[in-house]
Amino acid sequence: MSARFEGHEVRRALRLAPSPSRIRFNSVSTDTRQLLSGALFVALRGERFDGHEFLSQAARKGAVGAVIEEGHALPDLDLECFAVPDTTRALGDLARHYRRRCAARVIGVTGSSGKTTVKEMLAGVLGAERSTHATSGNFNNQIGLPLTILDAPPDTEYWVLEMGSNAPGEIARLASIAEPDDALVTTVGPAHLEGFGDEAGVLREKLSLVRAAKLAGSIVVGERPEILGAAATEIRPDVIVAGLGSHADWHPDHWGFGPESAWFERAGLQYEIPVGGEHHLRDAVLAAAMAEAVGIGSGAIAEGLAAYHTVGMRGALRQLGRLTLVADCYNANPESFEAAINYCVSAFPDRHLAAVVGSMLELGSHSAAAHDRVARALIEAGFSRIVALGEFRQAFDALSGTANGTRVTSVARPSDAVTTLVSDLSGDEVVLVKASRGERLERVVDGLAEQFGAAD
Repeated sequence: MSARFEGHEVRRALRLAPSPSRIRFNSVSTDTRQLLSGALFVALRGERFDGHEFLSQAARKGAVGAVIEEGHALPDLDLECFAVPDTTRALGDLARHYRRRCAARVIGVTGSSGKTTVKEMLAGVLGAERSTHATSGNFNNQIGLPLTILDAPPDTEYWVLEMGSNAPGEIARLASIAEPDDALVTTVGPAHLEGFGDEAGVLREKLSLVRAAKLAGSIVVGERPEILGAAATEIRPDVIVAGLGSHADWHPDHWGFGPESAWFERAGLQYEIPVGGEHHLRDAVLAAAMAEAVGIGSGAIAEGLAAYHTVGMRGALRQLGRLTLVADCYNANPESFEAAINYCVSAFPDRHLAAVVGSMLELGSHSAAAHDRVARALIEAGFSRIVALGEFRQAFDALSGTANGTRVTSVARPSDAVTTLVSDLSGDEVVLVKASRGERLERVVDGLAEQFGAAD
């Protein structure tokens, strides 16, 4: 990691009593497997792990200090220990201290859907013109975000930091660590309702980022739903609403998309994105609007968008022989599911559609209704073959009389889904594979790849 601290800085960052110690730490680590000699080890505690059990291993690997919980017996090790009430909070406090030492312009990105894609697009655009550091993958929580900050080179000009949340107050805490100059909210929808209760709760949480942005910074929000722009504008009248509609403050003059690419034109310049679907087009518009707001030229915006590629299995398009696979196994809520369905229908109008669908997690009391809604959407969209796992099994059982020719099979495991689907495919279909990450449907993607050939 890039952050370096002296012992007295650590004490100041963690609000501990001053000490004359001049020990130096050349990095901060929470994982002994990746720890470097000279590191400060932060002993995090979670439901299934306790970093204090690895203090000896940290010392053997060269750690020279450790942040530990108050009340924990001081280890008989050659480590300078900093005792705090909460080591996770201490990690965030260290990151905030480092953020204040750096001169980077910080852009926070959140939203119910699309935030990782927009973050990647925006980082690519900024990186085409300026030095840029961004969240890796979806390191967007109270552990991942501080580690992202502590990993930033001190002279980087822009940081693009993704912020996720599944309970009220988490965005505010992340923003207190990152202290963003600018804020981008992609959209607000029915995600993590188990923690937020309803979409109004989701909206309040996402708007915490707008409130946290500096007055001199820029605020960009998506045009959908309309309440997002209206509510954000009540907080900051200078909000830029970006989208495809002519009513948006920042919108293309012309646009279009296909299976593998999208484009838009603005002020006579055309921007190309090498991924298809309206949802990716909307993400690109948001990234371009923010980039322009922070002073990036149109040429760099076009260059950055043209170089974008999908991250992991977030809407990745794979060609397996004649079979087309839409692998979207990382995140799922009703809004992102409907975007994936619309993509399959609009991008492949003459192809037979099939799907393997697994549970949308963390929807609480709204879960049954949400799965019913998506199940109906799949049937109405004309998916002729569906394999259902998790909560979709009950959803399709309830709709058995309205299938309109759709054949639905319920299975218990991803491996069963592969076996069931392969026997029914002729090999030239478009297959959507989508669920929340916890359902592990990447196993279905791997199984289909084995059956139909390596991806082109």
